[in-house]
Amino acid sequence: MLACVAGQAQFFHTVASYKKALLIIAMGLTFAPQTMAFTLKKPVRTKVEGTAETSTPAPLPTGIPEGKIEQEEAKPLRELSKTALRSLFDPLEFGESDQKGRLESTKDLPRALDLIRMPAHNVELKSVGDLIVSLRKKITDTPRNAALRIRLATFLYLAGDSQGAGQEVRRAISFDPGNYVAHGMMAKILSEIGDAQASELEFKQAIKIAPDQAILHVMQAECMSARGDMSEAINEYRRAIGIQPSAEALSGLADCLMQASDTIGAVKAARQAVSLDPSSGRAHVSLTKALLKYGEKETPLRTARQATLLSPTSADSHAVLGRSLFSNGDVKGAVEEFRQAVSLDPLNAQAHNDLGYALYSKGDMLSAINEFRLALRINPRLGEARNNLEVAIYGLASGKRRQ
Repeated sequence: MLACVAGQAQFFHTVASYKKALLIIAMGLTFAPQTMAFTLKKPVRTKVEGTAETSTPAPLPTGIPEGKIEQEEAKPLRELSKTALRSLFDPLEFGESDQKGRLESTKDLPRALDLIRMPAHNVELKSVGDLIVSLRKKITDTPRNAALRIRLATFLYLAGDSQGAGQEVRRAISFDPGNYVAHGMMAKILSEIGDAQASELEFKQAIKIAPDQAILHVMQAECMSARGDMSEAINEYRRAIGIQPSAEALSGLADCLMQASDTIGAVKAARQAVSLDPSSGRAHVSLTKALLKYGEKETPLRTARQATLLSPTSADSHAVLGRSLFSNGDVKGAVEEFRQAVSLDPLNAQAHNDLGYALYSKGDMLSAINEFRLALRINPRLGEARNNLEVAIYGLASGKRRQ
C-alpha cells in the first residue's frame, strides 16, 4: 500500500515537472520569431555620437555607380561536359618532361584551384569519371609526374573523393615541393576535414612560393569564413584585392562584412564587385544580400533577377531572388525560387531553411518542418534552422490544441 502511494506521488511530481518544462519552452518560443535570421524588413540601426539612436537608414555610400540593370536573355544551363572540362583543364594535351617529373607546360595547373571551388552540382560525373580513368592510365607510365597527380586530384575532388584527392596531392608535393597549386589544394582539403592548423601551414607555404597569386588569399579567406573567423577572412580578402582586384574577392569581402555587421561596407564592396565585372552572377548575389540587409526592397529585386539571368544554374542566385520576393510580399514567388534553389543544390542547407521559412509564412507548417529538418541534417550547426524548427513545431502544436 505504501509503495502504491509513493508511486502515485512520484507520478504526480513527474507530471508537474513536465508541465513546468512545457511552460518554460512555450514562453521561450513565443519570442523566438523575433530572433530569426530571415527577417528581411528591419532597417539597419545607426548610432551617431552625441545623438539618440535612430532606425532611419544611413545614406548609401557615394562615388560607386549603382549601374544600370539591363535585362538579358537567359543563358543556357551550363553543364560541364567532357569537352568543357577538357577545355578548362585538359590533362592529356601536354608533352612530358623528365625534369622534376613535370610536364613541359604547366600553365593550366592554376585552373585546378578554380575547379575545386566550383559547386559540385555543376559537374557532370560521367565526364569526370572518364578523365579519371585516362589520368590513371597515364600515371601508370609516369608515376612521379606531379602535374598529372594534381590533375587527378582535381577530378577526384570533383567526384566527391576528398580523401583520394588528398593522397594524390601529397604525392604531388613529395615529387615537386615547390608547386604552389599543390599546397593550395592541400590547404583547402585539410580545412574541409577540420584540420585548421595544418591548413594554415599549407597556405603559408603556398603564399611563400607564389606571393603574387591573389587566388591563394581568396581561398584562405574562404576557409576562414567557413569556420567563422570573419575578421581574419576580411584581412585575407583585402590582401587579395591589394594584389589583384577581382569581383570574386570583393564579393567575398562583402559577404564577410555583412557577417561582421558592417552593412555599409558590404554594400560598397559588392557595388565595386559589380562595377568591376558586370557579368558576375556572384557579385550581383552579394549586392542583393547586402541591400536586403540594409533594408532596401526594390533595388535588391532588380539585382537578384540579374543574378539569375547571369547564373541560371546557381542556387544562390535563386535563393536571393526568393528572399527579395519575400521582402516585397510575394511569398508564393519566393517559395518557387527557393524550390528552384533546392532543386539545383539539394545539399544547400541555407536554401532548405529559407524554403521552410517561406512555407511557414504560407501556413504550411508540416512542409516547413520537413525543410528545417533537412537543413539541420545537412548542416547541424545552422542555428537559425534549429530555432525555426522549434518555432514551427510549437506553432503546429498550438494549432492542434486550438482545434
